[in-house]
Amino acid sequence: MRRLDLRNYSKIALAGVVFLFVHSLRYFDFVGLNEGFYVLVTKLLALSLIALCAISRNPKRIPGGYWMLALLVVPMLSFLPAWLENGQSPFRSFSSYLPFGLALVYFILHKSRVSPSELIRIITILALVRIGIFVIQQFTYPYYLFSFRPEGLDSYGLFSKIEVRSGIYRYYIEDTYLSMFLVFYYLQKAIKRRQTSDIVLFLVGLAGVYLDQSRQFMLSTLLAVLFVLLFSSTIRNKWWLLIGAGVIIGVVLLNSEKLFDDLLYMTQKDISSDNIRIMAYTTYAFEFWGGILSVIFGNGPVGNSAYGEQVQYMYENLHLFHADVGLVGAANLYGVVTVLLFLSFFIFFVFRNWRKLQMHLKMYYIAMLVNAPLVTIYTQNINWFVFFAFMLYLSDRSIIAYDRKKMLLRSLRNNVIEAKA
Repeated sequence: MRRLDLRNYSKIALAGVVFLFVHSLRYFDFVGLNEGFYVLVTKLLALSLIALCAISRNPKRIPGGYWMLALLVVPMLSFLPAWLENGQSPFRSFSSYLPFGLALVYFILHKSRVSPSELIRIITILALVRIGIFVIQQFTYPYYLFSFRPEGLDSYGLFSKIEVRSGIYRYYIEDTYLSMFLVFYYLQKAIKRRQTSDIVLFLVGLAGVYLDQSRQFMLSTLLAVLFVLLFSSTIRNKWWLLIGAGVIIGVVLLNSEKLFDDLLYMTQKDISSDNIRIMAYTTYAFEFWGGILSVIFGNGPVGNSAYGEQVQYMYENLHLFHADVGLVGAANLYGVVTVLLFLSFFIFFVFRNWRKLQMHLKMYYIAMLVNAPLVTIYTQNINWFVFFAFMLYLSDRSIIAYDRKKMLLRSLRNNVIEAKA
């Protein structure tokens, strides 16, 4: 059977990618979104991607292709213990897990040969839109259209307002990695060509990360930048960059009470009192298991079943979320095998290809690894996995470009040697 060649429809494919990602972002967490309709559309999109991947022509070389397949397929082993130990049918497990199929957009990017520069431009625009929404809604409250946690009655029947930290309304709009991308990518660009536009976008990214008021993302962004700057062998005048970073950090620390008052208070409170996140770690690491199979392969995705109702009760009434405990939550849902696969990806793909990756990709992976004890692609909303698919695609293109350059240089060197001989 003749396969569909998506390279002939690259613009249409790119438009589809943009829609799919915005959909995965829940339209920037639009408060008027109908949840039932949204879930239905998500599953239809996932099924469409599966069909499109099956009928379209495969590209010749994808460095990360097997890793993406493994990261998607291995968690499906949890369907067995979900059925045998937790009483959830494989059909319900598959239905609950199906939204992860949106990450197959990775293969659509390869099959349609979307330009990395076009994808980066789209990510930049969406990041700016997200930050713009945050800024505008700082001044429009109590009127707002976008929030992951809109105000209303909580599980105890009490009215819960939009959280305020350090004088900033927290709307929890997905996805913080968009702001972090601006920091990573435009820092890389600023180091190379020092254009004002790159510096401005880098600073806008920093502002976006700050507006999220998330301690873990602030820390992971900082550590990723410092790690790559310190250990990069390709950056000239590295010490000037580090001195500049030190000055910025010093200014921030001098004004820390004004900038991070609530964050510092919350950190002290977490350290000095019983922390709900510690309870979640204890529960999902040592207590909430169906049996030995669930330890190895996971309890399974949370579906419409007695098992799913039990998890939902823990979410809504005990506030014990898989999403708060990163790799422990991932292990509880999809097993130790999935966590080992996730860590193996960094060892055998990221670090093995380290010198072939562009600087902003290195920063992304370091930040992803730093965040893993608290949040990871398997426990967050599906947009995290879709964004990871984007970064893996850019990584593949970076690896391929590096290998081609090396091959060309080797060929030229051989030609010179032959000419001299």
